[in-house]
Amino acid sequence: MKSRLAIAALCAAVWIAGLLGEACADIYVRTDKAGHKEFTNRPSGPGWIFYAREDGFMPVIKFAERGKAKPIDQIIGEIAREFDIDPALVKAIIAVESNHKPDAVSRKGAKGLMQLMPATAKKLKVESPLDPRENIIGGVKYIKGLMAAYGDLSLALAAYNAGPGAVKKYAGIPPYRETINYVKRVLHHYHEYKKGGKVLVADG
Repeated sequence: MKSRLAIAALCAAVWIAGLLGEACADIYVRTDKAGHKEFTNRPSGPGWIFYAREDGFMPVIKFAERGKAKPIDQIIGEIAREFDIDPALVKAIIAVESNHKPDAVSRKGAKGLMQLMPATAKKLKVESPLDPRENIIGGVKYIKGLMAAYGDLSLALAAYNAGPGAVKKYAGIPPYRETINYVKRVLHHYHEYKKGGKVLVADG
């Protein structure tokens, strides 16, 4: 109940700021060590996860009707549209993380299309990380929060791969060969998808 009141108050503040001409952003949430939730429309530092659009709408995704499965590209497009993120970026992360394999599991235990670690999945409330829909929603919320917190796509991708702690420790992209290559590969795929890679977005 307190969370709902807090988010309602923040939505009102964001709306008023919009009327006054101030910059507005989506709303993000993080949980402190004591388990208390805090909300902001101007995240700074690690730990923030996308919570709702600036108008207070929390995306609810409808993926299929009457049990008919949808192609991954279409699911990516629908989720990206609801969360206001470039579908080409989501697809690029998936290409590098799992090579589009929904059942992918890494040696470290990361699962699914966007390779969510168990602790991250739990934080994002992803109950079935091998379910493509849940996994993509969790990954999108995570990368969107990182992008908002760092204000730089390369740093956000580095944090997605190596963890926010590593980015903080080195005050930038960590000098890990894996992370450096990861950022380069995702950006390469991202630009290729934006140029001509087909990413389907379903009609509303």
